[in-house]
Amino acid sequence: MEIISKPPRDCSNTELETFERLVSAGGEVLLAGLRQRIRNAERLIFINDGECVAVGAIKNPNAAYKASIFKKSNASEQSKYQYELGWFYVSSIARGKGYGRALMEETKKLLAGTACFATTRENNAPMHHLFIQFGFSRLGQPYKSDNDDYSLNLYVTS
Repeated sequence: MEIISKPPRDCSNTELETFERLVSAGGEVLLAGLRQRIRNAERLIFINDGECVAVGAIKNPNAAYKASIFKKSNASEQSKYQYELGWFYVSSIARGKGYGRALMEETKKLLAGTACFATTRENNAPMHHLFIQFGFSRLGQPYKSDNDDYSLNLYVTS
């Protein structure tokens, strides 16, 4: 397993396309403007095992988006959280092999104690488990996703 972490500006077009393809395969993000949002991220993380099997990011959320997330979840103190974790995706053929854990370990190392937030589906038990294991707490109330008919939970860490 090889873990690569770098700013989007240091990624090749092929790496950016691979990242976007895997994030899109997850089916939980708004695809319009995704490439630009990827380019605005702080760091992109790739896990390769023969091929790229998992991705994740430390995102730089814009103020309006962050305010919306905290408002919808009835949570406060949004200004404490500089970054958002997101776009964590492990390809279906690679699940159950510890790649999600490896993404979280790399992310926590890169954050080095910097406060951040993340959202995940209310029914995504494996991700909830990882967040709790890596020091995240659930904050606020579940809220309906704008993308589909499911609810999301907000998690934070300092």
